[in-house]
Amino acid sequence: MLFRRNKQRNKCDVALGIDLGASQIKAAVVRRQKDKLELVEYAVRSLPVGPAKAYKGPEFATELQQLVDGLKTSERHAFVTISCSSAMVCQAEFPAAPLAEIKSALKLNSSGYLRRDFSAYYLDVFELKKGAEEAKGKAKDKDKAKDSAKTKDSAKSSVLVGGATKEEVDACRDALEAAKIKPEVIELAAVSVINAFQVGHPEIKDEVVVLIDIGACMTSINFLLNGVPLITRIMHFGGAQLSDYIGQVLVLKPNEAEDEKRKMSGPIQELVKTAISPLAREIRSSIDFFERQHDLHVRQIYACGGSASSPQILAILGEAVGAHVECWNLIETFDVSHFNGETQRVLALGPSLAAAVGAVVPQLS
Repeated sequence: MLFRRNKQRNKCDVALGIDLGASQIKAAVVRRQKDKLELVEYAVRSLPVGPAKAYKGPEFATELQQLVDGLKTSERHAFVTISCSSAMVCQAEFPAAPLAEIKSALKLNSSGYLRRDFSAYYLDVFELKKGAEEAKGKAKDKDKAKDSAKTKDSAKSSVLVGGATKEEVDACRDALEAAKIKPEVIELAAVSVINAFQVGHPEIKDEVVVLIDIGACMTSINFLLNGVPLITRIMHFGGAQLSDYIGQVLVLKPNEAEDEKRKMSGPIQELVKTAISPLAREIRSSIDFFERQHDLHVRQIYACGGSASSPQILAILGEAVGAHVECWNLIETFDVSHFNGETQRVLALGPSLAAAVGAVVPQLS
């Protein structure tokens, strides 16, 4: 976690998740009832241009205040996920050691281990070796994989390192507190969507899937095996770049370009094909690299985030990548019957609520 309140709350049955994106902020109240999750309520606010970039200023705090004021719940302890401009995720190997020692080593000498100075960052570390190597052992020849894993584990620990600048995280925390929201946890959206996927697809076993979270300005590409992340990459590209390109070519205002993207007429689809090519190339090259390095085959590609709500965008992306890209909608597995006439609207928002929901699911008992 980039930030965790010193006094942790006990596991609960209802929790508030907040997703701070570049163009929207979202809130989701989730309840666990026995073995089923229920989306109790949600709220979405589009941000004016500017405030979300650094989570600074009274304007951003006001937007947060209005977001939670739109909820019926009185809960103000929140589990927060962010997609900030400084977000980074990378893999690293360390001499075998407890996770706490690895975190301390990174705090003291990040450049020595990561080949870049991250002293201005809050860093979090997730151990990959136990989950990933065990999963690989199931997918490949068991005896051989176990012997190999034991040999490697005796020498090194493989970890996923994620982080964001202290300036952005502190600004985010200050804005939340100014809005009278008490952040229990602040983590990266790339981590939150993985948490959500683990809950939404417990049945996926012994196969590699790619989970793509397409935000407004940032996309995370996650390779998962049995729900365990093997590789995570963050690309500074999202739905805003598609809208910007449409606006530049057709000389439209930002809101007009966004409207045209939602309509997705034939001419707009041609523009999206051009604009989305950098993302498609990154996904394709990441898949090729992963399959060569790990000797494992990607079975399915899922996508969430705002752009994933558009079947046309996913079809264009899949064609460019050379593989089918399926919309992943976690809310389809939730109880949303109490929304009555708004059920279809809630389900349509599902792909964009993945991070907010993923921030809270680990907290639900």
